[in-house]
Amino acid sequence: MRKLLTFFIFILSLNISSGQWTEQTTPPPHFNLFSFSFPTLNTGFAVGYGNTMIKTTDSGNNWYNISIFQNTAQDLQAVWFINENTGWMCSTNDSLYHTTNSGISWNTQMKFPGDGQKIFFINSSTGWILAQPNLYKTTNEGLNWNIIYSNMGLYYTFVNENTGWMTTYSGGSSTIHKSTDGGVTWNAQYSTSSFRVIYSFAFVNENTGWAAGYREHILKTTNGGVTWIQQRDMNNSTGLFSMDFINENTGWAAGGSGYSLYTVNGGANWNQVSLPAGRGNIKFLNSQTGWIIGSKIFKTTTSGLTFRNLQLSLLTEGFYNSITNTFVSDTFTVYLKNANSPYENIDSSVSVINTQGAGVFRYFNAVNNVNYYLAVKHRNSIETWSSLPVSFSSGELNYDFTLSAAQAYGNNLIQVNSSPVRFAIYGGDVNRDRIIDASDLSTVENDAGAGVSGYVNSDLTGDDFVDAGDLSIVENNAASGIVVINP
Repeated sequence: MRKLLTFFIFILSLNISSGQWTEQTTPPPHFNLFSFSFPTLNTGFAVGYGNTMIKTTDSGNNWYNISIFQNTAQDLQAVWFINENTGWMCSTNDSLYHTTNSGISWNTQMKFPGDGQKIFFINSSTGWILAQPNLYKTTNEGLNWNIIYSNMGLYYTFVNENTGWMTTYSGGSSTIHKSTDGGVTWNAQYSTSSFRVIYSFAFVNENTGWAAGYREHILKTTNGGVTWIQQRDMNNSTGLFSMDFINENTGWAAGGSGYSLYTVNGGANWNQVSLPAGRGNIKFLNSQTGWIIGSKIFKTTTSGLTFRNLQLSLLTEGFYNSITNTFVSDTFTVYLKNANSPYENIDSSVSVINTQGAGVFRYFNAVNNVNYYLAVKHRNSIETWSSLPVSFSSGELNYDFTLSAAQAYGNNLIQVNSSPVRFAIYGGDVNRDRIIDASDLSTVENDAGAGVSGYVNSDLTGDDFVDAGDLSIVENNAASGIVVINP
């Protein structure tokens, strides 16, 4: 949809501060929280030391205590909700508890031979519970739990109903194991050494994932664990106890010494941020909203990253009405390109240019005082670059393609008004092959003859009809040999 506003991030490096994580106020007593679950963006639960359970129904703006057990100091080890009402919780009294009324009351569902330590669901039907040494599994929304494996390590994850990883500890090292049958069998893949104990996993798909642990030891695999490559090792006493990745580039690891780490290039570089959440757990609910919960609670709504704003003015031929000096609003992608050959993509943002020809594009990878070319892409206009590299200052950059042809590299703009003076991007690259030619003309001719309507690439005027007006634009620009001009 043309009104959609979203962001696509191609990230390589970034400088940020912990200011993008906001500490939230919780009710006393302030005990360590061991586990949390958000079945929705607004509703969340966290459990921890000394019979502590807290709940929010407004995305963390307010938290309140839920009394689970009276007159006991037992710890609540793990919690997971599959929706706002239905959840499970494990405590140090070797029991699994179940609620169907959003935590108002809990019923004992089963007894374990020891403490329940972790609950994890991959979807509303399939989940696992670790109560060492046993791994329990359900495939019917927790109605039944069955032991499927009896030699489990303490840390595990699944990326789908069948594929998962877990780690065991022996003799000063961790061994990573993989399951391809939902946890029934496990095969050893990789062993660490010198007390590089693995505490956490994060996978974005069956092939690409990370493992992290003691001494800030981080491993990565891109082939489903066949090989693991070391990305970081600080040989210190800090443990990384929880990880989560938003995509293959952007991820976080929560540390136990008052700071956490982030990467924006798939772990090639890890950067430190002060986040004193103790031995916290980290989880992103979507690409923007994430939580770190431990001795304190921190929340972000910006992926934990600082964005920089490009205030951009531009028009496209055909979409601009010179009589009313207005523009048919549409969606554009603007890339930040390296200022030097081979001009690779540094970042990109998708946003809407409004009826006045203005829009705001946000970047998480832009660095102040570093030069970038701007490259504008649109569904049926020629890709157009800024005339020179430009830079952000204090997180802001203004650029106006409408002022003159000289604003574009190679003067690759067309004048669309003389009073006021307005320049626009050439329209007609319907197939987006970087040249306006006979193939584009053929598409528009065919669609015009067929009376095609709606939000289609062959509509060069933005009126949702393909007709003679669209043909005129592509004919003129094909005859003029309009192509992409870039460094």
